[in-house]
Amino acid sequence: MKMPKMPSNIPPYRELSQHFSDTYFSLRVGLALLAFALPFVLYLYGKLRHGLDLQPSMSAYFWAAAKGQCATFPMRTIFVGFLCAIGVGLYAYKGLTDLENSLLNAAGFCAVLVASYPEPLSKAQAASDPRVSQLFDNCPAVKEWANLPSLPIHYVAAVLLFVFLAIVAWRCANKSLEYLPLDNDPEKFRRTYNAIAIAMILFPIPGAAVAFLFGAASEKVFFIEAAGVVTFGVYWAVKTYELSRSRLERDPIGALENAARREDRQRAAKAQAASETAVNRADEI
Repeated sequence: MKMPKMPSNIPPYRELSQHFSDTYFSLRVGLALLAFALPFVLYLYGKLRHGLDLQPSMSAYFWAAAKGQCATFPMRTIFVGFLCAIGVGLYAYKGLTDLENSLLNAAGFCAVLVASYPEPLSKAQAASDPRVSQLFDNCPAVKEWANLPSLPIHYVAAVLLFVFLAIVAWRCANKSLEYLPLDNDPEKFRRTYNAIAIAMILFPIPGAAVAFLFGAASEKVFFIEAAGVVTFGVYWAVKTYELSRSRLERDPIGALENAARREDRQRAAKAQAASETAVNRADEI
């Protein structure tokens, strides 16, 4: 049967494939850049533009305000905007498996919750924390807000965000490795993803170490959170590089051929190993 002629205004296969690939590429790069930029933008823009000192945590930038800034809370928009952008990006990115996709969706939802439910404050904190005491003095409305009952949604969502992403790096990131060309070693990427997964759980250790190294022990939570966010960015940078090697999105047919060749090579290696084992046993007899 003769195939119908395609209309001339429809882009060719490679052009369409490149368009979809570029879309995914931009989404991954955007997630990496947002993560890398967030701690630096919070500190540098807050310091240079609004005269705010380094806050004890990234979450504290939601409330960061000098006297006369209570009407705007100048860093709040940036903090919330970055996290919401990351959350939407995680939801928009579709994983290769149902598990990966569900975990990314859950992580995106958690990122939005972290932005929507600010760091809880209390009057008890004001007695021991000069930052909270000064904030209450400068912004009486915040002090009244602190009297309202609240749940630890901010902290729970922040922890779950990194747990979900650690599971993605440990369990799901390896799924795409089978599409790499034969001259690429998937084990290197597998070890890298496992290391990133571990780092997403243990990031408080290097974060605290950097804080003490720079003499910022009182702001150690900021460095701990920054370490976690940067680790998140590293994951997306590595995933972008890996998929550029396999060209899974740009040339899916070629990637499937790579997977078939890899499977044939593995099958042949197993057959050869079984044959050698049989020969060795025969020689022993």
